[in-house]
Amino acid sequence: MLNFGVTFLFTIVNFFVLFLVLKKLLFKPVTSFMDARAKKIKDSLGEASIMRAQAEEKAARYEALMAGADAEAGRIVKEGEDRAKEEAKALIDKANAEAALARRRGEEAAELERVKALQALANDIASLASEVAGKLVGRAAEAEDKRSAERLVQELGASRAR
Repeated sequence: MLNFGVTFLFTIVNFFVLFLVLKKLLFKPVTSFMDARAKKIKDSLGEASIMRAQAEEKAARYEALMAGADAEAGRIVKEGEDRAKEEAKALIDKANAEAALARRRGEEAAELERVKALQALANDIASLASEVAGKLVGRAAEAEDKRSAERLVQELGASRAR
């Protein structure tokens, strides 16, 4: 059978002493270390969730700012395009007006030159006609004859222009 002697009693006492020493020296520090580590991890997870929420909030604000910036950039580009179109139209209108003015002035100058040329031609024809008439009649053309011939050529020119 079982023999419970003194050795057995020393073994049990040794076991309890060792248990108490280990509990005092090893279990309490290890347990407190594990509790501190668990608390630190829990706190870190809490801070991480707070930081994540802040990061998501900042990301949402950034996205909103970017959308606003894109809209503003689009508006500025459209405004610039509209302004450029208006300026181009204004320049084209100004150039067309200047071209029309230059054309009108050119036509007026050409008409004036044509009138001057017709007057010079009428004067030459009148002089020539009075000289021819004078030679035919046998006398030199006088100033009054030249004026009469000029009036006649002008009247003929005026009736032809109608």
